[in-house]
Amino acid sequence: MIGLVWRTIVIYLFVILTLRLMGKRQIGELEASELVVTIIISEIAALPITDTKIPLHHVFLPIGILLVMEHVISYLAYRSVHIRSALYGKPSMLYQKGKLNQKEMRRQRFNLGDLMEELRNQGVISLSQVDYVIMETNGKISVILRSEESPLTPKSQAEPEDNSDLNYVLVDNGHLMKKRLKQLGLNQNWLKKQLKQHKLSSYRQVYYLSFDKGTGETVVIPKEK
Repeated sequence: MIGLVWRTIVIYLFVILTLRLMGKRQIGELEASELVVTIIISEIAALPITDTKIPLHHVFLPIGILLVMEHVISYLAYRSVHIRSALYGKPSMLYQKGKLNQKEMRRQRFNLGDLMEELRNQGVISLSQVDYVIMETNGKISVILRSEESPLTPKSQAEPEDNSDLNYVLVDNGHLMKKRLKQLGLNQNWLKKQLKQHKLSSYRQVYYLSFDKGTGETVVIPKEK
């Protein structure tokens, strides 16, 4: 009996430590790969508690391998936009300024009832109050209100004009979103001008570059040396 209690405490502490090493996001919203790893860890950790004949190292080793794999995959996803998209997918635009993306809703198996429920959960009663509804890669729904529906701030009171448009990331950790740049009607000359203002010679030196279609504002954050 004492042995079972001891094994349970050791495994509990080890699993908690593993989840902490995997990152804080593991405790919040999980991506698909992270959810799979978490489920497998919980299954492996339960085995020696129910069967005391299983040695503890049979638990520590596979969980350690999963931890290393998750760190490697996360690093690769951090370094490569393509790997990140393959592993975690891309956000889905379900509604954009008066138009429902029915094809995307079918692909995500997300019906109108689900959509309206998500809106009500965020205090919205009608699609006429929003500009964008986006399904994020973790399955959560982001609702972007129209400018006249957004909470008043000193800035919005001073600038009442409608600037409600999406903010687009054009450079992600040194990777240029060429297709998105073209879709926004921008070109390489525009990009070079933005980089020149920050004394940068290449987009590969940029960690984050975004463009606000509504205001034309650009945010550039160089990579740390």
